[in-house]
Amino acid sequence: MMRQMKTERNPLQRAEGSARWEQDRSVVLAAVYGPTQVQARKEDVDKLAIEVCWRPAFGLQTPADVDAERTLRRTLEQIVLTAKYPRLGLRVVVQVISADGAVEACAMNATCHALMDAGVEMFGTLVAATVAIPKIIAGDAEELGPCADPTEDEERDAAAVGTFAYCFRGGKPGEVPANATPERECDVVHCSARGEQMSEDDFLRMATLARDACVEVYVFMRAAVCEWEEDVERERARLEERCKAVAAAVKEHGVDGAVEIFRLPYGPKGTGGA
Repeated sequence: MMRQMKTERNPLQRAEGSARWEQDRSVVLAAVYGPTQVQARKEDVDKLAIEVCWRPAFGLQTPADVDAERTLRRTLEQIVLTAKYPRLGLRVVVQVISADGAVEACAMNATCHALMDAGVEMFGTLVAATVAIPKIIAGDAEELGPCADPTEDEERDAAAVGTFAYCFRGGKPGEVPANATPERECDVVHCSARGEQMSEDDFLRMATLARDACVEVYVFMRAAVCEWEEDVERERARLEERCKAVAAAVKEHGVDGAVEIFRLPYGPKGTGGA
């Protein structure tokens, strides 16, 4: 259903949180700065003030980019626990590296991962997907149904294109969250459609396919987070081993001797270093 997805955690060291998200040839880099103090004219005494900066792959911002900024900001205000950060500000920078369809959904997924990396509290996990309905061509034997995660060419040739974002919560890694099943009502945080006028049945088909696609994104995202946690645990164990080795060296050789032993960046062989 979805194209191949890839993600990378913390590619930018100076941001509180960052993530690179790929859906085939659509690549977006998201960075989160804050929550931190902001100027008095920007702060809100009751909640977190969110600012979004959307940078296109080439050239200056277009009206469509400004609209994307506004859409992402409104979506994040529904996901982030803004009441926990009064008088503070959060700046989200989205850099589109390459665009080959479903860029808005790709940006939302990247931003969610960056917020996770920054440790910003949220109501749930933000996942998004784009769906396109192909045009009906005279002479076709059967009508083509909607397709998820379309390419740029598919979006251009589609009769209608919609982007849906959901807030999923709970569930074990690899499992479908409870509020994503057909029997439950999903938490829709964003819905936009453009193109030709469509029937109610077509819109419902798009929404259903987008929900199923978002479940696939959610499962992938949870698996990536589990890998992050495993990496953190391995790094913690490595640092603990190194600290024990340093303490043993200080006890046996004194401070000067330990400094000489651990003069190399990663310490001697067998102490958690190279």
